[in-house]
Amino acid sequence: MGKVTLDMSMSLDGFIAGPNDESGRLHDYFFSPSSGTAEVIEEGFKTTGAIVMGRRSYDIGAEQDGFVDNPYQVPTFVLTHDVPERAAKGAEAFIFVTDGIESALKQAKAAAGDKDVVVGGGANIAQQYIKAGLVDEIHIHLIPVLFGDGIRLFGHQSNERVELERTRVIAGPKATHLRFRVVK
Repeated sequence: MGKVTLDMSMSLDGFIAGPNDESGRLHDYFFSPSSGTAEVIEEGFKTTGAIVMGRRSYDIGAEQDGFVDNPYQVPTFVLTHDVPERAAKGAEAFIFVTDGIESALKQAKAAAGDKDVVVGGGANIAQQYIKAGLVDEIHIHLIPVLFGDGIRLFGHQSNERVELERTRVIAGPKATHLRFRVVK
């Protein structure tokens, strides 16, 4: 059985988007990868079996046609309170889940088989999965930029401490890729 990983790009000051959902340079590393970064990206393609994201991240991607050329052709589970009339353009299958994070994870695990389920969209969703103790690893792509304001990845965590063990660091010119195991 695969792992549940939180995989996000983040500015050095902890933001995953600016105050108006702009991503700035947070994903540039992905489109012109150096050798170490290329290894991280290729590994993600090989190990990802399903993706879980929130509705807000889905809507932002859909608005920008961000799923049209998505290289991750795996089932994508979108947590939402209401299902859109039609799915966004893209080759992956979108499954809209209205009954909570545990249900989305159960469905994603079944779809992923032996591969990983990647929680990859939205600070709120990421925080819910961490708080529930459902994340096995955290993968951060730390980008050398300071946003100063915006949406913090870990901004509304509970007061409960989450212990992490660093398992890998790969430095590239546009991102430093950090991997942590959640100590349970």
